[in-house]
Amino acid sequence: MRFWEDMQSKWGFSDGNTLPDGVEVYRNIYIRAVNRLAGELGSGVRVIAYDRFGVHNWCLILIYTLADLQAHEVEDFTAPTDIDAEIAQADEAMEEAIRQAYELDLDGFAEVTVTLSDDFEGFVTQLRPIKAGDPLTDQVNDEAQHFYPGSRIRLLLDVTAFDRSVLSAGSEYVIAWIEHRAGLLGITREAGEHPIAFAPATSAIVLEIPAEVRAESEDCAAIPPYHLHNMEDEILDEFGQFCTLPEALDVMQRAANALGTTMQLVNGYGNSVLSCDPDEKEV
Repeated sequence: MRFWEDMQSKWGFSDGNTLPDGVEVYRNIYIRAVNRLAGELGSGVRVIAYDRFGVHNWCLILIYTLADLQAHEVEDFTAPTDIDAEIAQADEAMEEAIRQAYELDLDGFAEVTVTLSDDFEGFVTQLRPIKAGDPLTDQVNDEAQHFYPGSRIRLLLDVTAFDRSVLSAGSEYVIAWIEHRAGLLGITREAGEHPIAFAPATSAIVLEIPAEVRAESEDCAAIPPYHLHNMEDEILDEFGQFCTLPEALDVMQRAANALGTTMQLVNGYGNSVLSCDPDEKEV
């Protein structure tokens, strides 16, 4: 009865986070076997199924006296039952019944059927191997963020640090490492320091891709952060840095009109995405 102890407390199954598939089947098996043994041993109590409401583990087994259960049939005790009585303690006969039930291979009577999820086809179609140097990519505010170790980021949400302090939304940090499959960033206050928190990739935007990555990349996709350049490839930082494409496109057109020259929109890798001329209404 590998799940018996977990069914005795709301804290079981890691506070309800690790309930196994078919947990009700295991509970039914345990209740029927234990109650059968308890009856043969002359116990004055029985175990019943109870589904707890709220948070924590919901799948419980409770004990009540036969007197409090007289309005119920033993066969019904596998159905979740709410008894208006005090929970009882196991008597010696019930303790012996539980001990003997542990010696039986009761879990072997639960048959688990494994089927293929409908989501798998879409998952495997998109599945790609992670290669050395690949960024952790995620969609944040409808922008394709590329996270690299060494990137500078800004938090969009509060994050709890390892020391339980709160790293506030709007604050800036450096990525120490990335965990692709889990979508996590290990962040530090400054490069070279030990990580102080795990941050979900969806909780941050990239402010700067490392220079060594930019030098090697030819990626011309619309990937923030964006800068404006003129056609001599001079950076026009006076117009700012932009983290969303619509904002960058709007400012690029206004900058082209203000300066009377063709402008380039450059992505986070330092590569040109597109350009516009003065007085163009569309880009």
